[in-house]
Amino acid sequence: MIRITFTLVFLIVFSCKEEKEKIISLKNESNKKEVKTWQDDFGLTHSIDLDSIWKKPVRYYITNKNCDSTAVKFYLGVYKPKDEAETERLLNLVITENDSLRPFYRWILDKTILIQDGALAEYTGVPARKYAEKFPKEFFEYMDYDKSGGKYSNWSNSIGYSGFYDSENVEKPERIKHNLIKIMTVNCKNCDEEYKKKITKLANDCFSANDFKSKK
Repeated sequence: MIRITFTLVFLIVFSCKEEKEKIISLKNESNKKEVKTWQDDFGLTHSIDLDSIWKKPVRYYITNKNCDSTAVKFYLGVYKPKDEAETERLLNLVITENDSLRPFYRWILDKTILIQDGALAEYTGVPARKYAEKFPKEFFEYMDYDKSGGKYSNWSNSIGYSGFYDSENVEKPERIKHNLIKIMTVNCKNCDEEYKKKITKLANDCFSANDFKSKK
């Protein structure tokens, strides 16, 4: 019994030490870099206990053993999204089935949409649309949390600019709108009429025939 108790205590202490060393290592890596002005509008302190994402401290996400290393580097300012495959991979993590980490990856996509320009804008629309399609209720909860409407505008513009990944219908905004509505409705379990109206509005805001060509 004593041996079992000792083993348990040892494992707990070792786990805590390992977590602490990981955090120290990440902080040291961040401190070696110059101040990242691209994060100035993110409202970060880079204290994993003070900063929070979707009502949880950042520590909750980055100490998760399954948390993507590039995602952690994004938070620390060590990795800035750019025109490369790694950015594409990072942003597509937003559709993970991991409920614990998805809010963190969604935050990364949201902040990338905030700073996007030029080539980077080509990378955000597809994962934004896939997220809205796969998790419609979660998507609208996230949008509605921002009462200013700025987040909704940013995301719908991003989807409209580069989210038409249905190449067969790229010249047919009405068909693309129909497909978006269809997929979101199928995945919106037990949705009432209010949700259906939101889905239709999103499709119209993203793929209006009037400005569709200008977004391409």
